[in-house]
Amino acid sequence: MADMRIPVTLLTGFLGSGKTTLLNRILTDPSSPPCAVLVNEFGDVGIDGKLVVAAEDDLVELQNGCVCCTVRGDLQKALGELVKKRGRILGRAKFDRIVIEASGLASPGPIAQTLEVDIDLSEALALDGVVTLVHTAKIEEQLLGYPEARDQIGYADVVVLNHSDRCSESAFAQAAHAVRQVNGAAPQRRATRADLPIETLFGIERVDLADVVASESEHAHASGVSTLALRSDDALDLHKLKMWLRFLTGRQGTEILRLKGILRCQNQAAPVVVQAVYQWLEIGPGEGEPPQESNLVLIGRGFDPDEFERGWAACQLPASI
Repeated sequence: MADMRIPVTLLTGFLGSGKTTLLNRILTDPSSPPCAVLVNEFGDVGIDGKLVVAAEDDLVELQNGCVCCTVRGDLQKALGELVKKRGRILGRAKFDRIVIEASGLASPGPIAQTLEVDIDLSEALALDGVVTLVHTAKIEEQLLGYPEARDQIGYADVVVLNHSDRCSESAFAQAAHAVRQVNGAAPQRRATRADLPIETLFGIERVDLADVVASESEHAHASGVSTLALRSDDALDLHKLKMWLRFLTGRQGTEILRLKGILRCQNQAAPVVVQAVYQWLEIGPGEGEPPQESNLVLIGRGFDPDEFERGWAACQLPASI
């Protein structure tokens, strides 16, 4: 059955990474679907004034059929109101997608969690992907000095290496490596002035383990954020797995930035898909046949890899079972 929920793209990135430029490109690209854009303060975003055709309270209609909505307080409330007004905003505008532009100092985790744990929102909205922009020439310095920059990359489904014209090829390669060390699962897009195909930002496959599984199983560095990939050829005990994962997300909480996996469990005819953000955890059936190899990827900070390896091993069943 097709998912009829409104897809939501979360646009994040540290100060100066180019989020506003990318947002303007999305709003002016003729191939972009009609969007509702949520920002902290409309006046701070710098959306091209030529796009604005009408305003009503906190809603601004744009000439391309998009809508901009200010968020001065509760994001949860703003999203709920936006969904209610869909199709009748300013009497004309209707949107097919929501783009949330997060503050340059915000972690995407609480926003992503809001979309997942609020029952009303989760029935109407689906997180399509987290797009993180980075200032290529500055990201290594930011990773060392600002936990927000680490979190933004850790949550990313796609990382845009922006301002690539401001560094040499060797410096670009070094920056790309630093980003990959924080999040080896997210594909990278190179850009100058946030100029890249809009279609690469939408319809993102959120469970994509290929890059991580093909790389080293663990990356840990001065940034404090680590990526750990766990694998098993043996079937897993679903009951033990649920108890273990609930314990981890409940105990460590915000230390787990992202956790995702596609697993083969005993007596399950379909793959078991795991998604976690902060304390929110979802375990449910996927589509198709179970994989031959189970893969679970964790992106977080301050955790003990050996402890995770032991917990993972305890969920595995002997091959004879």
